[in-house]
Formats: sequence, structure tokens, C-alpha cells
Amino acid sequence: MSVLGMPTEMFLIFTATLLAGSLGAIHYVTVHVIMGKPVDEYIREEPPTGELTRTGEEPTAGGE
Repeated sequence: MSVLGMPTEMFLIFTATLLAGSLGAIHYVTVHVIMGKPVDEYIREEPPTGELTRTGEEPTAGGE
């Protein structure tokens, strides 16, 4: 059996891909464009100034 000229399994994958892309686009527009929340992709190598380290101490200038 085929749907729109595609086998059923391929049609389901096609539909799932469109749905996932649409959900991602709706999320991006709602959260990042309308609400103005920045996309935080910064991966920290050392804690920013003023943030406590794992031991609960203030970070030193050398990051140790």
C-alpha cells in the first residue's frame, strides 16, 4: 500500500520529520523571537567571576 506514492513506512518518517521541524520552528519563534530569551550555547570551561566553585570557594584569578 502507498500513500502519496510513498510506501507507508516512508510516509510515516516523512510526516514525523515535518512534525518535528514544525515543533522546533514554533518553539524558536515563541521563545526566542517573541519572548526575547537568548539562545545560551556557551559551554563554560571555568566559572564566571563571582560564581562559587564546586568546593564553595570564590574562584581565583588563575582559575584554579
